[in-house]
Formats: sequence, C-alpha cells, structure tokens
Amino acid sequence: MAIPTLSEIRLTVLNYIPYDKGFMYANGTRFSEDSTKYVIIYDGNAVPYIPYQEYGFIHWRSGKEVTLRKGFIQNDTVNALSFLINQASGKQKNLILAQSKRTVQARNNQLSQGTLQSLKGNKL
Repeated sequence: MAIPTLSEIRLTVLNYIPYDKGFMYANGTRFSEDSTKYVIIYDGNAVPYIPYQEYGFIHWRSGKEVTLRKGFIQNDTVNALSFLINQASGKQKNLILAQSKRTVQARNNQLSQGTLQSLKGNKL
C-alpha cells in the first residue's frame, strides 16, 4: 500500500469543501508536511463561516436548522481520507481524487467571468 502524497490529500480535502462562490475553496485551507506528518488546517480566520458550515446553524428567519453542508469535514472529508490512506486501490484512488463536475464547472465559470482572478493554494 502506497502512502498518499500531499497533493493527493490536498485534492481529496478540496473536493469535499462546499463550493458556492469559491471563497472557502480558494482561501479556507492550508497544507504542509514534514518528515512524519501532513498538516491540514481549516483557516477560520480567513473564512470565518467554516464552523457554521461544519456544525450547521439556525436560520434567523425561519428558525429551522440548516444542515445542507453539515459535517463536510467530520463525516465526508475524514471518511474519504481514511479510505484513501487505508484501503483504496489504484482505481478507487482515481475516483476519490477526481474533482466533482459541479465544483470544476463553477470554478471555471467564475474564472471566465472574472469573479475569481486566479486559484492559489495556501501553504503554511
């Protein structure tokens, strides 16, 4: 079993970030590695609404809990990374690492419209 690279882990993490206008995708995470570990940080200073996306929130008008993207880190991302690290075959790894069609289209539309100037990765 091969250990995933930081770029494979980065693609997996980014694939599970909720994507509306791209701000959290472009600015919400930082990645680094040293000789013993990979570090992934969800940057709440740059993107202060990450906890609301992760834990859900009560909509102020309706009073109903919003759970649309609830658990994207704890459930979706952690499960995908665990599978990637512990069990994935080559074919399954390719499926995990593939960017979702919706995310790619939304990002490309924003780049073509000039909404996003560029996509930059954040590093520690």
